[in-house]
Amino acid sequence: MIKQKLKEWLKRYLPAEIVGTLTAVGAASITHVFSDNHLFIAYVGSLGEAVGFYSTVFIQHLLVANKKRELENKSFSVVGLYKIITSIVLEFGPAGIIDGLIVRPFFMYLFPLLLKNYTLGILLGKIAGDITFYM
Repeated sequence: MIKQKLKEWLKRYLPAEIVGTLTAVGAASITHVFSDNHLFIAYVGSLGEAVGFYSTVFIQHLLVANKKRELENKSFSVVGLYKIITSIVLEFGPAGIIDGLIVRPFFMYLFPLLLKNYTLGILLGKIAGDITFYM
């Protein structure tokens, strides 16, 4: 049972986590080149993570809907798009907002300062945010 749940989690969230990690570290690193404001950099990193993560989840939903549409021989509609967006908002909603505006920026601010290594700090801050979010 646990093995099956882990397999489902990995299939569903691992691609989004990988893309989210790349966009978080990339956005924070690029911002760090132009700014020394650690709080601003943490928020840009958090925004980058959100864009990468949620666009991957959105694309995954679109692919599933497209397969279903092909099997049922139906056309894709605005209602189908609305259902996908509603599904994502219901799944992540308030927890995603709290994570993106408070928890993740906090860790992405704190870890680079503690470690004195900006890229590693952003990466570990992102991972700490992930652990907090999924707990």
